[in-house]
Amino acid sequence: MKTFRTVVLNTFVQKLYIMKIIKILLCTCLFINCQNQKTALITIFNIKINSNNITDVIISKYDIELEKMTELKSFDSIFINNTYAIEDQFMGPAIYEIKTNSGQEIRIAVEKNGLVEIQLGDEIKLESEIASVSDFQQIIQKLNNQYFEGMIADFDKAMKENDQVAIIELEKKKDKILLKFIEAMENTAREMGASALAFDALPYFDMSKNHDFIVEMAEQFKLKYPDSEMYDSLQLRIDNAAKLSIGKIAPEFKAKNLKGSIINLSDFSGNYVLLDFWATWCRPCRIENPKLVKLHKEFGETGFDIISISIDKDIPTWENAIEEDGMEWNQILNSDYSIYKLYALSSLPSNLLLDSKGKIIAKNITADQLKDKLEIIFSGHVLNEQ
Repeated sequence: MKTFRTVVLNTFVQKLYIMKIIKILLCTCLFINCQNQKTALITIFNIKINSNNITDVIISKYDIELEKMTELKSFDSIFINNTYAIEDQFMGPAIYEIKTNSGQEIRIAVEKNGLVEIQLGDEIKLESEIASVSDFQQIIQKLNNQYFEGMIADFDKAMKENDQVAIIELEKKKDKILLKFIEAMENTAREMGASALAFDALPYFDMSKNHDFIVEMAEQFKLKYPDSEMYDSLQLRIDNAAKLSIGKIAPEFKAKNLKGSIINLSDFSGNYVLLDFWATWCRPCRIENPKLVKLHKEFGETGFDIISISIDKDIPTWENAIEEDGMEWNQILNSDYSIYKLYALSSLPSNLLLDSKGKIIAKNITADQLKDKLEIIFSGHVLNEQ
């Protein structure tokens, strides 16, 4: 039989042993935590103010899941010659945006952890080995000037004079140049590789018109960043586009038209419908409008209708263009891009032709191609999908 002293001693030894184990566990946790802190990667932004006009600065980070910029940090009551720093944990390539109260802004693609130095003055200067300015729209504008220089003025002149012969010739020329323009756009983004810079450029490519290229880029991201949100986002975009392929039912939407009436896509069941996405500033769109007017007059009484969806911001400009172009069908102003995004679009002009049951039977067809299809449809022949 154990004595009382032996039991107490054994209990005391056990407590010491347990306390020792606890200390070891605590030290291990602290060591792991310290190691994590040492290995945590961060991006540091040093923002130097070089102008008295700048008093407020906001830095935001693109939230891939929400598909928008979210504020990371704001500085107010700032002073000239001061430098303001902000740190952000580096989880992978990311897009940032800096805006000032004076209206200046810069979009930055950060590829690695490290230092990003920015000077805000009369102009914004970026100095960094791990980041670059992201402005694919400017690249597109340069390519546009390079490939279409002079053609826009020729188009405007032909349209003003209603010179159909010149318009037809210019359209043939435009189609050939457009292929080279798109190839140049793709090559420019392709050279960026799987990067934040490329990811920020890809929304400028249309899932229908540039499908193979976007799939190619998604594969690059999968190889380099298989678990990244960027890859997941691109794959989701590809999957969503598959739901809008020929043979699928067009997604339902509800919106207010120019006259203030609420319309649903399903209201047009029984008719063949062209969903026409456009904007007043889109010259190819405006060139096609007169042709659509003729087709609407020719087939509008036989079961064909058009719903034009504009992404314009300025209402008077939109209304004036509708009147100028004589578009006497349903017009929707989609300034918030909700329908535009629902149909996974990212370029203009874009369109979808739906059959009487709302099924997509053609995409991105010209007015001339549309006429051929409508003649087949309403002559009683079976329409071959393409």
